[in-house]
Amino acid sequence: MDNASLWIAIAGLAATTIASSAGLYFTYKAQRSPLRAQLHTKQIEVLVDFSIGATRLQKIAAALQDSGKLSPEDQGSLDEAWDEVSHRLLDIVQMGGIVLPSDLYSAMTAFRACADDFEVAVVKHSNIGKAYYDLMGAAMHVTMLSRELVGADSLSIESLRLHNKNGYARIQQVGRAAFARVARAFWSPSRRMTSRDEP
Repeated sequence: MDNASLWIAIAGLAATTIASSAGLYFTYKAQRSPLRAQLHTKQIEVLVDFSIGATRLQKIAAALQDSGKLSPEDQGSLDEAWDEVSHRLLDIVQMGGIVLPSDLYSAMTAFRACADDFEVAVVKHSNIGKAYYDLMGAAMHVTMLSRELVGADSLSIESLRLHNKNGYARIQQVGRAAFARVARAFWSPSRRMTSRDEP
């Protein structure tokens, strides 16, 4: 075999190897992409459920801070609500153990530990304020980690670049105080009374 034939054979073998490797790579990517999309969807579902449950638990905790001033009926209702939400959060955290990164799952378990500490503090009437703020801090930690995992900021920035970044910026500049004044103007008692009289 002359040199030219040898080089042609080598080139052909190299091209075949590259094409085969590329085929395997794109097959791998095609298989992985749907799995990644399914995982991301499930992660968002778990994180949203946790956020709702954690918010409810914090509201109950805020009411339980003054447990000494509550009637037995109110105390019993809050205790029942606390148990119900806590059990639901346990289920959510267990699902998170399967689909979430280790750091975020650990943050969720830390929140549950803070919830247990708050419950003990209420029962003992000791350090309730500290336990309450520890609970709030743990919830905020999970929230910020969740935003990073979901890509709330980065993906939103990409979307704004494609659509209406200037409009978004204008709404930011208006601010919540201005919207509060508008809400007050539209939903004040006098305005509600007037709206009932309108056809």
